[in-house]
Amino acid sequence: MSSLTKSRFKLGWDCPTKLYFNDHRAEYCDLMSDDPFMAGLAEGGYQVGEFARWMLCDRPQADIIETMNKDAALAETRRRMADADATIAEAAFQHEHLFIRADVIVKVGNVLKLYEVKSKSWDGEAEFWTKREPVRLSAKWEEYLLDVSFQKHVIEKSCPGLTVLAHLVLLDKGKCASVDGLSRMFPVVRRDDRPCVERRFAKKEDLGEDVLAYINVDDDIAKIRALDFDLPRGGTGRFIELIEQLSAIQQSGQPFFCGIGSKCKACSFRLPPDPREAAALVAKGYKSGRDECWSTAVGRGYDPTQPKVIELWNFRKTSDMIAAGKFHLRDLDASDIGAGTCATRQIMQLEKVKHGDDTPWIDRDGLSVKINNWRYPLHFIDFETARMALPGHRGMPPYMQVAFQFSHHTVDKAGRVHHAGQWIEARPGVFPSFDFVRALKKQLEADGGTIFRYAAHENSVLRDIHGQLEGSAETDRAALMQWIDSVTEYKAPGAKQKDPKTAGPRNMVDMRTLVIDHHYDPATHGSNSLKYVLPAIIGSSAHLRRRYGQSLSQSGIHSLNCPADWIWVRPERGNDPYAALPAVFEGREQEALSEYVRGLDELDDGGTATIAYAKLQYCDLPDAEREAIRSALLRYCELDTLAMVMLFEYWTSVLSE
Repeated sequence: MSSLTKSRFKLGWDCPTKLYFNDHRAEYCDLMSDDPFMAGLAEGGYQVGEFARWMLCDRPQADIIETMNKDAALAETRRRMADADATIAEAAFQHEHLFIRADVIVKVGNVLKLYEVKSKSWDGEAEFWTKREPVRLSAKWEEYLLDVSFQKHVIEKSCPGLTVLAHLVLLDKGKCASVDGLSRMFPVVRRDDRPCVERRFAKKEDLGEDVLAYINVDDDIAKIRALDFDLPRGGTGRFIELIEQLSAIQQSGQPFFCGIGSKCKACSFRLPPDPREAAALVAKGYKSGRDECWSTAVGRGYDPTQPKVIELWNFRKTSDMIAAGKFHLRDLDASDIGAGTCATRQIMQLEKVKHGDDTPWIDRDGLSVKINNWRYPLHFIDFETARMALPGHRGMPPYMQVAFQFSHHTVDKAGRVHHAGQWIEARPGVFPSFDFVRALKKQLEADGGTIFRYAAHENSVLRDIHGQLEGSAETDRAALMQWIDSVTEYKAPGAKQKDPKTAGPRNMVDMRTLVIDHHYDPATHGSNSLKYVLPAIIGSSAHLRRRYGQSLSQSGIHSLNCPADWIWVRPERGNDPYAALPAVFEGREQEALSEYVRGLDELDDGGTATIAYAKLQYCDLPDAEREAIRSALLRYCELDTLAMVMLFEYWTSVLSE
C-alpha cells in the first residue's frame, strides 16, 4: 500500500474519507483537478519553490535530488547525509509507512534545518495562534504548521541522532524585488504531464535581493504536539496519534467513513453542478464520493436529487442540523434558521424547496426604486487582474495587485447595447496598472452615467491601485487618485473599523448586492455568483433566450471581438454563454502547441484568465499562441460585462410585464 506522504497527510487531516477517493481517481470525480484557480496557485508555488532553492542552496543545480523513484531518492539522501555537512533539495525520508520529500534541508554536524517553502505571503505581524481560550491554531495557518510538524516528525523518527530545526519559508510582503522580471525567470512548463520550472537567468546574482521570510516554528510545533486533536476513529488524542490513525487508514486501502458536516460543502470529490457535465462524467463511469458519504450517513432516506442542508445560503448552523438528523433542506423549517440579517433570504430558499417552487422571486418595488435612481447611459465594467507570487517588476513586493484588462459595456435609455470599450496589456514585462486606470478613467468620465460592478473585486482593485499611486512618482497621480475616490467606497484616513465607509459621488453600484437584496432564483442553488445567476436568468427569461439566441447582426448588439454571426445563447450548450466561448486554440491539436500552453483549453473564468496572463508574462510563446490567448482574454472579459447587461435587461423585462 502507498505511504502517508505530506500531501496525503494534509488531505486526511481535512477529511480521512478523501484518502480513499484520492487513491481511486479513476472512479471518483475530483473537481479540484480541473480548478483553474488552484492550478494558478500551483504554478506560483513551483516558482517560489525554485526561487527558494536558489536562495538556500550553495549549488542549486547540484543539490537537488531529481529522481521521482522513491527507493532511489531514499538511497541518494542517505548517501549525501553521510557527509558531515549537506544541503539537499527534495531530500527523501521514511519512517515505517510515513514518507516525505523535504523542500530543502541543511545539515551541519548533528543539526538539521528543515525549510518548508509555501507560496503564502507573510507581513511580519501574522498570528499563528488564536488569542481567545482555548488557544488553537489560526485557521489561516493551520494547514501550513501541521504540514511542517508532520515533516519534522518523520525526519526525527528516521534520523534519531539529529536535532531538527523546522522553518516555514514564506513570501515577505515587506520586501521588494530589486530586479525586473523575477517571475519571468522561472517559467512553468509541463513535461511528461508534470509541471517543471525552467531557469531563465545565468547566475544567482541575477535574482537580486531575497524576497522570502524564514520563520523558525519549533516553539509552535511543540505547542501542536501538546494539543488534543479530534481523531478519525473517535475521541481525542495527541498529534502523533492523529498521524498513526491516518497512516493506518491509508494502509488499509479500504473506504473510511468519518461522518458528514459543513466541511462537505467544499468537498471536491463530487460531480459538477452542471447537469450536462455531470451526465457526461457518469457516462464515463465516474461517481460522486460526496454522495456516497451522504448515502452512508442518511441511509435509505437519502435522495441525491434533493437539495442538501449544506446548500442553504450563508447558513452557520449546518453541523447542528446534521447532528439533529436534518440532512435535506426539506427537513428544515423556519425555526431552525432563526433570526438574522440573512434569515429572510434563507427562509425564501427553504420555502421554495419545500413547496417545489422553482420560479424566481423579484422584489419589484425595491428594485424599481433602485432602477429609477440610475442615470443613463449605464456603464458595466469588469476587470481581470493577477497577483504574481514572485514580483514581475523592480520595487514590487510579492502578490502585489496588477490590473491588466477591463471590458466596458453601455446601455442607453433606448436600450441599445454597445461594447463601448476594452483595454488589455499583454506585453511581457510591462507594468499595466497605472495605464489601466488612465484608460478606464478616460472611458468613464465623458458623462455622469451610473457605473456597475459585480461583487467587490473592482472596488478592491481600484483601491489597491490608489495605494500604489500614492507611493509612485507618476505626474498625474493626484488626478488619478481623486478620480478613483469618486467611483469607489473606502475607509477614510483615520476612520475606525466600525465607522461606515466613505462613498464617492459616483460610487459603483454592486449588482451582486442587488441580487442578494432583491432577486432569488432556485436554479442558482443559493449561489450569488454571476456564473450561476446568468444561466438561471436565461432559463427563466424567454426574452433573453430570444434576444441572445440570434446572431449579433440580427439583435443589433455591438461587439468588439465577435463576428456578426456570433450567437451567445445556444440550446446545444445549455443556453450558457460561458459554455459557448470557443476554445483558446480552436482548431489546433494540443500536440502542435508549445509546452508552455498545453492544457490551456478553455478560458471561461477568472482563474483561467490569471493563468493565461501569467503565460503571456513569463513564457516565450510563438506569436500565434500569444495572439490566441490575447483574443480569448478579450472575448471572455467582454462576456463578463455583457452578462451584467443581460441581468439588467432581465430585471427591466420582468418589471415591465
